[in-house]
Amino acid sequence: MGVLDEENVDYALPNETSGRDYAAVVTFPLPTSAVEPIPSRLREVGIERNAYTVVVQTETVVSERFEALENRYESGNGDRITREEVVPRAGELAPTVCPYVLVTAVSAIVATAGLLPDSPAVVVGSTVIAPLIGPAMAASVGTVVNDPELALRGVKLQTLGGVVAIGAATAFALLIRTTKSYRCPPRRCW
Repeated sequence: MGVLDEENVDYALPNETSGRDYAAVVTFPLPTSAVEPIPSRLREVGIERNAYTVVVQTETVVSERFEALENRYESGNGDRITREEVVPRAGELAPTVCPYVLVTAVSAIVATAGLLPDSPAVVVGSTVIAPLIGPAMAASVGTVVNDPELALRGVKLQTLGGVVAIGAATAFALLIRTTKSYRCPPRRCW
């Protein structure tokens, strides 16, 4: 409460009667530019990262203290986001394995199909299909916010994607090569 008082943040502290292990439930609105610095200060004084935190977007806050806080944090901070918001968003970017493998293989096959007739448009189009940016973003965010599980998941998916892409491209190229060399007799072809 001391940090919120120092920052002149309006907060509500209702009585906790649920019988759960919560010490307190505190609700407080923050302007977008303050959503990173104030929670950082709260972590410094002991609010752990594993605390139950809910971040919601509000449409309207009517408070003179809120307007003063908004004016104070608007100078140069720009739009900010908390770690608690970044990690779930990055986790959503790292897809589940089955769809990731399937779409990566399709993308590699399309790219290979574009390389064979020397079609840059098809090769560039295959990059639109490729789901490789999500795992790269997850690995980057996991590294920046010191979340080893998220970083490792992103790196594993990137590695798997590379192996799948090379394997699918190789298999497709070999298939084209073997079927192209086989010519069926004219009378037996449909």
